[in-house]
Amino acid sequence: MIKTLNIGILMQADDNWMGGIIYIKNLVKSIAELPANKREHIKLYLFIGSNLKKSYYEELENLVKQIYITNCIKPSFLNRLLWKVGQSSTWLKDTRLIKLLESKEIDFVYPVPINWGISWDFNCGWSTWIPDFQHKYLPSYFSTKEIKSRDKAFKYLSNNSLNIVFSSKSALSDFAAFYPESKAQKFVLSFRTIPNQDWFDNHLAPTLVQEKYNLPNKFFLVSNQFWIHKNHKLIIEALILLKRTNVKPVVVCTGKLYDSRFPKYGEEIKNSIEKNCLSDQFIILGLIPRWDQIQLMRRSLAVIQPSLFEGWSTVVEDARVLGKTILLSDISVHKEQNSPGAIFFKPDSSQELANHLELLTTKLMPGPDLISESEAQTNNKIECQTYAEQFLNIVQTVVS
Repeated sequence: MIKTLNIGILMQADDNWMGGIIYIKNLVKSIAELPANKREHIKLYLFIGSNLKKSYYEELENLVKQIYITNCIKPSFLNRLLWKVGQSSTWLKDTRLIKLLESKEIDFVYPVPINWGISWDFNCGWSTWIPDFQHKYLPSYFSTKEIKSRDKAFKYLSNNSLNIVFSSKSALSDFAAFYPESKAQKFVLSFRTIPNQDWFDNHLAPTLVQEKYNLPNKFFLVSNQFWIHKNHKLIIEALILLKRTNVKPVVVCTGKLYDSRFPKYGEEIKNSIEKNCLSDQFIILGLIPRWDQIQLMRRSLAVIQPSLFEGWSTVVEDARVLGKTILLSDISVHKEQNSPGAIFFKPDSSQELANHLELLTTKLMPGPDLISESEAQTNNKIECQTYAEQFLNIVQTVVS
């Protein structure tokens, strides 16, 4: 008789890190969409921080065995907890979650924040997750205190964690270079976007959402929170160059206008827009509903992703499943993601980006392109099944 695997998924992000929320949603949805014979011996349990808005997880309620709301899960391990706990000489140990996992006979729990499981007496398999090593490559975007704290946390993890999941081969390669002495089992799990069917139910929806936000017919879309490494300023520089030649493409931005490390960055962006008279070309919508964001992506001429660094870009995966052209900075992870619609540019070249924008403004038409979307969805079904199976293979390897 095949034993049922009880898998605990921890959801500890918040709206300052929407990528973390989407990461967990995609993981749960990918497993739920496996063929029945591949998931009949799998039970998912979702453990959620008590401060997380229900709207961020309610669509998962019918996809898991049970959801537990607990105040022993706090957001967000990549930002606050990671470096704050890293400053201390001891590591958090909260027996409440341990007891909760034991009471549900959980066999495997993921993703365990770096400041947790290393010193915990879990009676089940578990793995930490490292998306990237941004602080090693862009140290000027971190305080000295935060860099030391992250380095301490990652060093401790490398010496003590039994299992580590990385979002990309690039991150795994970095870990091997920075911590060659680590004996941990290492896995690469590159996520995919699992679309909701209601994204595609109405081919008129993209136009209706465009009208809802009073946007022009032709626009490019940027869907990143306004963190400094997301490189929004390069787009503004490209628009300034084009405006001098009377070329005026419109770029629409979704995402929260706030960077906790650089609180004044949002004002710098707004001041640059005002100074260069770009308010009708660089439009900031802020954090909007996920469904609206997807419809705007479908409607857009193309997506722009100018980041200086990524772990594994959600935006690239969204563009892939929608069959969209995407202008991508030529960083290693973007190349590893290998999006079919990718057009690369150097993340420090506003002129190169400007050239692409000028060409695509006349070459491309507003979406949706139903043929491209259909082809992308066909490919996505295969990719998402592979993603779910890779995760379950990791689980089996750890618990066996």
